[in-house]
Amino acid sequence: MSKSVKFKFENLNYQDEAVDSIVSLFSDVDKTIDNSVYYGTINAIREKLQGEIVDRRNIQISNGKKLRDNLRKIQSKNGLILNDEVETDNNTLTFTIEMETGTGKTYVYLKTILELYKKYDGKFKKFIIVVPTVPIRMGVEKSVKMLKEHFKKETKKGIDISKHIIIYDSKLKDVAESVRRKFIDSQDLSILVMNTQAFNKDTNILRNTDHEKNTENISVWDEIRQLHPVVIIDEPQKFDGGKNSKKRTSSLSAIDEIQPTFTLRYSATHNEIINPTYKLDSYAAYRDKLVKRIKVKTVNKLVPTDFPYIRYLEFTKDFYAKIEIFHSEKGKEITKKTFKVRQDSNGNIFELSGDLPQYRNFRIAENPFKGKSLKIETKGRLVEINEGDCLSPFSEKENVRIQMKIAIQSHLEQQFNLLESGQNIKALSLFFIDRVSKVRGEDGEDGEYLKIFDSVYNEVISDPTYNKIFEEYPDYFKEYKDTKKVRQGYFAIDKKKGSTIVKEIEGWNEDGNDSSISLKAKDKEYIERGIELILEKKDELISFEEPLAFIFSHSALREGWDNPNVFTLCTLKNSSNSIAKKQEIGRGLRLPVDTEGNRCKDESLNVLTVVANDSYDHFSEKLQQSYDEESGFNKDEVTNDVINIVFKKAGIPIEKITSELTTAFRNELRENGLIDKNDILKKDAEEKFSEIQFKNETLKEHSANIKKEFVNQMKSKGSKKINIENGDLTPVKNKMQSYVKEADFKRLLKGINERLAQKTIYKININKDNFIEDCIKEINNTLYCKEISNIVEHSEGMHYIDENNKAKFEKATEFITEEVVENIQVKSDFEIINYIMAGTELPRMTISKVLKGIKNRKVLNSQDYLDDVMIMIKEIFIRHQVKDKISYELLNGYKFDSKTIFSIDEINATELNDPKIITYKANSLKRKAINEYYKFDNEKELEFAQSLENDPNILLFTKIKKGGFVILTPYGNYSPDWAVVYKNNYGKAEIYFIVETKFDKKEADLSEVEKFKIHCGKEHFKVVSKNSEDYVKFDWANSYEQFKEESSKVKVMQ
Repeated sequence: MSKSVKFKFENLNYQDEAVDSIVSLFSDVDKTIDNSVYYGTINAIREKLQGEIVDRRNIQISNGKKLRDNLRKIQSKNGLILNDEVETDNNTLTFTIEMETGTGKTYVYLKTILELYKKYDGKFKKFIIVVPTVPIRMGVEKSVKMLKEHFKKETKKGIDISKHIIIYDSKLKDVAESVRRKFIDSQDLSILVMNTQAFNKDTNILRNTDHEKNTENISVWDEIRQLHPVVIIDEPQKFDGGKNSKKRTSSLSAIDEIQPTFTLRYSATHNEIINPTYKLDSYAAYRDKLVKRIKVKTVNKLVPTDFPYIRYLEFTKDFYAKIEIFHSEKGKEITKKTFKVRQDSNGNIFELSGDLPQYRNFRIAENPFKGKSLKIETKGRLVEINEGDCLSPFSEKENVRIQMKIAIQSHLEQQFNLLESGQNIKALSLFFIDRVSKVRGEDGEDGEYLKIFDSVYNEVISDPTYNKIFEEYPDYFKEYKDTKKVRQGYFAIDKKKGSTIVKEIEGWNEDGNDSSISLKAKDKEYIERGIELILEKKDELISFEEPLAFIFSHSALREGWDNPNVFTLCTLKNSSNSIAKKQEIGRGLRLPVDTEGNRCKDESLNVLTVVANDSYDHFSEKLQQSYDEESGFNKDEVTNDVINIVFKKAGIPIEKITSELTTAFRNELRENGLIDKNDILKKDAEEKFSEIQFKNETLKEHSANIKKEFVNQMKSKGSKKINIENGDLTPVKNKMQSYVKEADFKRLLKGINERLAQKTIYKININKDNFIEDCIKEINNTLYCKEISNIVEHSEGMHYIDENNKAKFEKATEFITEEVVENIQVKSDFEIINYIMAGTELPRMTISKVLKGIKNRKVLNSQDYLDDVMIMIKEIFIRHQVKDKISYELLNGYKFDSKTIFSIDEINATELNDPKIITYKANSLKRKAINEYYKFDNEKELEFAQSLENDPNILLFTKIKKGGFVILTPYGNYSPDWAVVYKNNYGKAEIYFIVETKFDKKEADLSEVEKFKIHCGKEHFKVVSKNSEDYVKFDWANSYEQFKEESSKVKVMQ
């Protein structure tokens, strides 16, 4: 038995934000208990059978003004479109959470359950997690086992979530009674996990009213109804019928029957968005390095450039065929290029190629048609190419062999890089295949693909280039030569009872052509062991004691399974099939885990390599398109997150940035013809926007900055994309310049390091009495005449049991709206003080004095008002810090790590060839830049670096990576931009200059926060520069000319 790796979990901000977005929805919302006739009937039966009645129901939520306000507040905070009202889905409150694959969706909804139970004192105690397939259900079960110790520490009561989970398995004996006993009758937190096939038919055990163990023909499903469980739907797009479906699916209809208190939908690719509450899309996940980077390697790189290569990429909307061919311009190297062709337009392929000889006499024979092959004439012969296919020197079998070789080589290269970097991480590779029979033969013997794999694998591991990993790390790969142990597959077909595998997999369609496969007994041990490792024991699979590293699968692993240590994904599809979809890519996106259970966050190592039988350009374009379509991203849509950023950058005070202002801005754009009814920019929007005259007073006041920032943000959004790297290009290794190791440069580098490494803390003498007085005054002004109230909707109706013993509801009146005063739970002073202390880190006595001075104390029982007061106190505290004199002191014995200070930008070959990404290759002959390559945010930074390199007085410089070196300030951490060593005009004095660049800004244009942070930078370096030998100058500059002017003022005696 292999050693199991124990995963370690940490609190991640984005996951906590996702949890809080749901938990805070119901703060101060009216909550009631349903006293229906149906519930009374169920209890009467239970009293008769059990002799007691215990209330096990969830409370119900009022869909009123308070819930709407909470939702809008959360949506505004999360940059989402604001609801006018809280929508329902077939009369059920429903909220949508979008989280990119690999970012911990299961973790988030399990923690959400615990937080709802904890915060609302057990009033939410019945939960059902609904999943579309058994593998996803098994994944949830595995997550619970792995997370139970982590959640124990997270909850004050030390809740062991594994003791509150019921996994529904229809094969278990007396499963219906088990649900009654463990879920329905439990008075404690109860979580039922089930796949849709368990309840979406009337014949299911749970919904069968004639089951022998039912009482008075009341099914388990009917009994669950009276609990009003909270339903969590994992991957709802799998059973909601699709975007264009008009008919409600049987699964959703069955969920409707149990009348959930509310429903939470979790997915990365929703078909329908109802009450969006939290969103972490693909772009944010890649931007924030929450998932692996994607690199694509293709078979195409091996096609000789003198071969008449033609790939039919796709049939376009304007009735052209898009093809890829070799192309050359005179005097330049041969590259691949795409063209749109028809017989009557661009039909001469020889001319398109730049007269490359291999294409002589190649022409488009007839105009292309959707769904038909592209016909090409050459020397009287007709060649037909299917969409997605190509004219290639390789046969289909050779293509598979090449793909496998690239995948195995990439796997071993990545494994070696991980170990050489000091990371004990075991790499895995995943192969998606087009037909199961190509892996499993009719008699269960190895299929064609496994035979090819074994041959290629043995060839690669015999190559000294790749064999070195096994020689250098023999203890890690003791059985690497045993191909049956290093590779295994899992398919829906493995459920066949006729085979030696009896594992039941519900909800998967099987390929009829493969249904006759029966596995031989001699293969049983290998295959069953592989399936168990793949599906149920991911913690053993990533141990080096387990030799299995290469996994083959059909569609069975596309959703519901992932493993953080998948580094290579190979799609062995027929050329007529579509390229790998986003869900397939998602199997390898999670950040990897080492053998101690720690997540690896090294960006240089976190790379998923996709080996595709396609061209890089076409693959990346289609994958990008898939991300755009599935996330609903439109580069021309004016969304709330863009508007909020525009307002903040335009300098509008935070208290004025409200949903009303956002709506006013959008309305004015629409009135002036800049956006359409769907908030999409019109073609001439940029020209018209400069002429717009705002009516809203706040917009009018900040008009110039709003216009500037709006254009900038929409351009930035237009260039927003996921960087998919081209693995066919020669890799780029960014590193320090070789000359930095020379004595003079080493001394200069040491000088920069010594000045930046020193840590400081700031001290401010705040007048405590004035601070408390200001807090009391502003809070009382804000809370004056405030009341806790809510608008709730009441409906009247009657529940009854029909002649078939089914519960029914008959509406008796229409909904009415009335204003009520909520019955809010009273918070003690101790609770309020603790809450504000946690949010502000201020002393208890100070908060206590503020609380005593608040006149309208009762409104602090409302969580909304309490949150507002906490934020006010924080803001007042910052104002007092900024107002009073700030000073810095050295933290002796504490220094920044030089590796962090001089952290090097990760740059790949794709970025160097992308004109939209600003990269800079330093001139090694100038001998001034510390690193070979830099990545910049804008053209101004590039110009600044070029000026530094061309300045004869500059001795050494580097761009400081954000977070590598920070100065503490009341406004948070502050990172300057540049470190420069130069000799001034007065001699050979070496001056160390730390520069903050604010390009094209005058001092009057700087915000108060920017000015204060620059002031903090000066005070920090004053302390660092107490000794003349440690002298360092700090200032800001809006151009290179200003930097030169400031540097020339510095005089240092030698």
